[in-house]
Amino acid sequence: METENVRVMWFVPPLLALVASQDAQAIAVHADRNRSSDEQFDALVAGHVDAVVTSMDNVIGWNRRVGPRDFRVVAQIERTTPLTVVARPQLRNLRDLRGANLLVDAPDNGFVVALRAMLRDAGIESGSVRLTPAGGVKERFDALVAGQGDATLLGPPFDSMAQAAGLACIASVQDIYADFPGQGVVVRKAGAVNAKVAAWLQALERARRRVCENPELASQAVVAAGFPRAVADAMAAQNPDSLRPSAEGVALLIAHRRSLGLMGADNDYSTIVDDSMVEQYVGGQK
Repeated sequence: METENVRVMWFVPPLLALVASQDAQAIAVHADRNRSSDEQFDALVAGHVDAVVTSMDNVIGWNRRVGPRDFRVVAQIERTTPLTVVARPQLRNLRDLRGANLLVDAPDNGFVVALRAMLRDAGIESGSVRLTPAGGVKERFDALVAGQGDATLLGPPFDSMAQAAGLACIASVQDIYADFPGQGVVVRKAGAVNAKVAAWLQALERARRRVCENPELASQAVVAAGFPRAVADAMAAQNPDSLRPSAEGVALLIAHRRSLGLMGADNDYSTIVDDSMVEQYVGGQK
């Protein structure tokens, strides 16, 4: 059994990591909750972490920044990331967001690209909304509840918490883009394969198979981590068929950038994803 920790950062503990934590054979994980994708970028560049769990679109944006430009998605750990546009109660649909102040993690990378594509499809010009960086999902939830913006994208459990607080759920990314991918495990490609990340991917694959065999066990692991039962069941439902990043999902991310005129539309699967670790250490089995 591995004795050295793998160092990771994430916004919310993902299902497979919670299930893997109950595996006595799994590598130990030192995990920190980050407050923004910029914090993840900085930690990877500085070598403070081995991997982060984040939107796969971030790799496209990060590889355009000044820096190492060697970021790759090595695994996809959920079928999709459920994302809901949550707004002040008087706002009823996407068209009502014209002129709104939208709270985002970053204005040009991550889940905001899907939000911008949704607004474009609803006929809202990019210049008719304001994008205000407000941090990760918890930070955006807190800011929206505090009245610091008009709307934002939230995922479990913060979407249901926002609804309980009287805010309105006005649109779902998944309802509009069925191929929208789940979060990925992102590393820097430089140097040899990180043995700790490889061991973690093996533990995540064992967890994925356990969830397939016993979804109730998975829900119990999420509840034990302090999440409501409804959130646990929703997370278990997003168990992926494979840790290999979805080709359809990656293609959708690129298509969104192309339609919005954003940098990165010239990417392809190979410039975003390196699935060699899944192939070598997990087997890419379904």
